[in-house]
Amino acid sequence: MKRMPLVLITAAMLMYGCGNDSSKSRQEASSDSTAAMAESMDHISNASVDFATDLASSNMKEVELGKVALKNANYGRLKEFAQKMIDAHTQSNSELQKACYTAGVTLPAGLEKSDQEEVDKLAGKTGKDFDRDYIKKMVSEHQKAMERLDAAATNMKDVSLRNYAEKTLPVVKAHLAEARTILEDVRKQYDPTQFDDVESYQ
Repeated sequence: MKRMPLVLITAAMLMYGCGNDSSKSRQEASSDSTAAMAESMDHISNASVDFATDLASSNMKEVELGKVALKNANYGRLKEFAQKMIDAHTQSNSELQKACYTAGVTLPAGLEKSDQEEVDKLAGKTGKDFDRDYIKKMVSEHQKAMERLDAAATNMKDVSLRNYAEKTLPVVKAHLAEARTILEDVRKQYDPTQFDDVESYQ
């Protein structure tokens, strides 16, 4: 079994020496393909890939959380905000896809396991408990997204991704401000003692 590849490679080398370029071994073809792929990805920085995949994951998670909120939220304003997040982050991910096409970055097709677990956990809650946890999650998610976008708008070398960050940053800032306002409204709607940690989200 161990001698077969050597025989094939030797035969391929002999045929190549006779001028038959089409007879490369599978090993050589695979090596060429890998080298070509690596060369085509050389221009894509880790920073570009990390930023794009993080933002895509964030967009998809906010869309899924919004869908849950439409079903589980008790406070009417949360349902309005949830629909707004579904629409905004669906559009944002579409724009990110376009930027990534130019940048050569491939985005994840679905939620990561940890993100799906967060969505499922929140989906198991209803009423006041859901309202409280959903809007706090919206504040924290938009805070993280804002920080990523702010850094990318300043430091990202890829032009298409930097333009996306610059365009998206003020939108996310506005969403964060609105989420903080709604968090305070929710606190007032229910027992204020449930929200004694609200200051950490301001």
